Amino acid sequence: MKSPLKHSVALNQGIAHYLIFDSVSDFHDFVDAQMEELNGYTARVFKKIRNNALDRITNESNWYGSPPPKSIKELNFHTQFIGMHLVQSVELKIRKHLTHYIQFVKDQILPKPKLSYNDKGLGVFAFDRAAMGLFKTQPTAADPKIQKNINQMKIELDRDNKTTSIKEVYAYIKDKNTSIPSLQLYISVGGNAGIMGDQLLYVGLACAILVEYMELRGIAVEVNIILGTFFNNSYPVGIIRLKRFEAPLDKNMLLLLSSDPRYFRYRGFKGLIALSNYFELPIPYDLGMLKDDIGKSFVEALDSDGIVFEQSYDIHSVVQEVIRIITTYNQKLKNR
Repeated sequence: MKSPLKHSVALNQGIAHYLIFDSVSDFHDFVDAQMEELNGYTARVFKKIRNNALDRITNESNWYGSPPPKSIKELNFHTQFIGMHLVQSVELKIRKHLTHYIQFVKDQILPKPKLSYNDKGLGVFAFDRAAMGLFKTQPTAADPKIQKNINQMKIELDRDNKTTSIKEVYAYIKDKNTSIPSLQLYISVGGNAGIMGDQLLYVGLACAILVEYMELRGIAVEVNIILGTFFNNSYPVGIIRLKRFEAPLDKNMLLLLSSDPRYFRYRGFKGLIALSNYFELPIPYDLGMLKDDIGKSFVEALDSDGIVFEQSYDIHSVVQEVIRIITTYNQKLKNR
């Protein structure tokens, strides 16, 4: 998608000029095409951004997160979430805080649906249920001698010789309420220059937990990224669909676009420059600023039922956002 349709909507403090991308690859194709067509002024802005990046690389700045990048090439072709080594520890901390906050609403607000089990392969294989009846098979007297030896060897190696006494090991949601509305989630990404790189790591992890929480309760979730900035009463914005309803979540892509300082502060910056160039808006050399609650203002102006996960820079803040989204969704259910 190299020439997407232009849209605009009035906000309180200016006009949002926005593009809608059906996928992450569509967004990247657009940015790559625009970077080849920058006007003279915007090309100078990008040159300054690139030179600043080179200076930070030379100084081993942690502005791009830890560890610092070693080259522009690393920034330009960065496709794997930089904080993957922190995922487990940070995710455990978020889950711990989240459990503390939502114990009182865990099942009252959005109870897990009842599951039904079958032996026909319908639904998802329930390993925990199958494991309750696991036992090892033994060679029978009717087996040929060579087969007995093979079976005995498999037993000793603990391979290919297990079965379960429980036959109904496939689970599906019983009496699924198809009238339960889906959740359209928007994530406002990025941070102003004073935010340290590692402070950007929390949002994506919390959103992944939120998606899991909702979908375990039979609620389809769509995930969209809001990438934008503000300058001269203008908001150039890109809306990037990251996950469709009912589609599996690409956790790496979610973390990369929503929480990775190395991605946002180079490829994301290129995205802001490309958007501004496309709308013929003279983006300043500092690329403008991220306004508080820009995501909520933008989605409200679109008259959308979507819920926005605003950027947050610590565990407590992201947990509060998760709780707010769950309770907001529940209130919408009550008001139907």
